[in-house]
Amino acid sequence: MKHLLKWELKETFSQKSFWGIGAALVACSLLLSLMPLGESENTGLDCFLQVMNNFNALLIFFVGIHAGIHVTNAFEERRIQAAVMAGYSREGIMLAKLLSFSLTIALYCLCTLVPGAMLAFGVKGMGTLGGSFVREVVLRTAVYTLVEVSFAGLCFLVAAAVKTLGAAIAVGLVAALGLNTLAQELMEHPWAEGLMRCTSVGQTFLLIADASTTNLWYALAASLLGLGLVLAAACAMLRRAELK
Repeated sequence: MKHLLKWELKETFSQKSFWGIGAALVACSLLLSLMPLGESENTGLDCFLQVMNNFNALLIFFVGIHAGIHVTNAFEERRIQAAVMAGYSREGIMLAKLLSFSLTIALYCLCTLVPGAMLAFGVKGMGTLGGSFVREVVLRTAVYTLVEVSFAGLCFLVAAAVKTLGAAIAVGLVAALGLNTLAQELMEHPWAEGLMRCTSVGQTFLLIADASTTNLWYALAASLLGLGLVLAAACAMLRRAELK
């Protein structure tokens, strides 16, 4: 497994698409975050939360492309077939691929949120956080990163099912945008809040508004559950797939 993961990470970080998508996503997120800095009523925390919201909105449009390239290229270039022929289990191959994909999404998120936090608090000051800096910013950033990784897992699963680059990108975009839109609609109804707390897509909104200890635990559990379901479904699909 160690050698398989090392091989997978080498393939991932050698792709120009990884660097290009990451640079565009991070740059666009941070540029959009400059606007709230000019509004006097915004605190440093308000501006930081806007960085989080901007990243989530833009990720919807970038993650389908990234997942499509990351997963379908492995099938089209026969890297998965080669790994199977080398004696690796299909479950191990999919786990390594999901881990490398998750790491890229986490890096995109952290490379946006950390500079965004430095910019927001550097310009606007600390102000009133409503809680400790560790919980409001540090823990929120860490858990939100995991939430985004779990949400992005939807596009990973779509790409693993479709296996064709163009279709994977298109279906991934529709799925991410549709799920995000549905979550926004449900957030308008008080009865749906409990359900949204238990999903990673719901937590992409809730965690921005609520960094309480209880909600942090909800977000952490929902993210891990989501990733576990993605892995189980992807492994099941790969077990049944006929590799040519």
